[in-house]
Amino acid sequence: MTKNGRTPVIDADGHVTEDHEWIVAHLPDDLRDAAPRLGVDADGRPVTLVGGSPWRPRFSFPHGSHAHTSAGGEDQQGGRDPKVRLTVLDEEGIDAAVLFPSLGFMYGIAEDPQAAAALCTANNDWLAEYCAPDPSRLVGVALLPQQDPKLAAAELERAVEQHNFVGGVMRPNRVGGLTVDDPAFEPLWDMAEQLDVPIAFHEAYLGGGVEIVGEDRAATYAAAHVMSHPLEMMTAMVGITIAGVFDRHPKLRLGFFEAGCSWAPFWSERIEEHYEYVPDDFRGADPTGMLPQRSWLTFEAEERGVPYTAEMGWAKNLCFASDFPHFDAVYPGSVQMVRDRHLDPELEAALLGGNALDFYGDRLRRLMGVA
Repeated sequence: MTKNGRTPVIDADGHVTEDHEWIVAHLPDDLRDAAPRLGVDADGRPVTLVGGSPWRPRFSFPHGSHAHTSAGGEDQQGGRDPKVRLTVLDEEGIDAAVLFPSLGFMYGIAEDPQAAAALCTANNDWLAEYCAPDPSRLVGVALLPQQDPKLAAAELERAVEQHNFVGGVMRPNRVGGLTVDDPAFEPLWDMAEQLDVPIAFHEAYLGGGVEIVGEDRAATYAAAHVMSHPLEMMTAMVGITIAGVFDRHPKLRLGFFEAGCSWAPFWSERIEEHYEYVPDDFRGADPTGMLPQRSWLTFEAEERGVPYTAEMGWAKNLCFASDFPHFDAVYPGSVQMVRDRHLDPELEAALLGGNALDFYGDRLRRLMGVA
């Protein structure tokens, strides 16, 4: 697929920095208190409340309140201002960025599904306004209230049909008592197939209310962050596979994002081996060779295991992600860092854009005008 005679460069996982005040103002009056706000807990101590539930992270974030805005070590306005973001895309050599939330990942703390749904709706409406200056280059994914899969399916449909979003996003964690392999999510998988859009699992270490694999063993932010992203993705992938989700939904595309890619060959092989050992535990067919065809990953620009992962069968399912404007993003120069690897030109084109087009599908192609 080409644009102006070449495969476009697509940031498959960039981020925005939501306008909290805008989101609060666009919540229904009776749910306005669901927005993240300062309050007091049952003991009268100050606490941040999300959906009325207390958020108590165990560890302080690097860069504090600037953790999601400080790519390259400096505060970046591109997550807030779409005109600045378009300049960033031009400077980085990126044709389009598919945009994920930052603040919105906190909504998994909310216990009330209706509150979570209202927060996601407002977040998605704000993102649509952010993308409006150039919807061929600034492209949204729908934040989903996974506390209630039926509400998540409805919000996916609304955001795709009303805002031209190209997929949905949910956390891989247990949220609202549900793991992502729960049968309750069948309506969401059905809706994604019907709309022909993917669902991306996206970890976002926040702690303090969302269950995170390994956090109970972590003594520092670094330890919790190292463990949470790949381990949550590995847990989601094995659960989805054993539950037979891919078998029941042959057109469903799932992303396992923000965790690198080098773990995937080992993990998928381990899942396949266990089908040989205990096939009756699997509610689907033999998964051998299936995961590199049905699931997509993002890679870190500096990740040394990318060529190995591609060689092990994932070459068509690895997507470039900038993570801009988060503090741990490679900026400036993330695209150039990939080009400086001097990979095979066909693989480089797939990594930088072709695979993202396959993952997000025809809706992204139409938005970008890609033939």
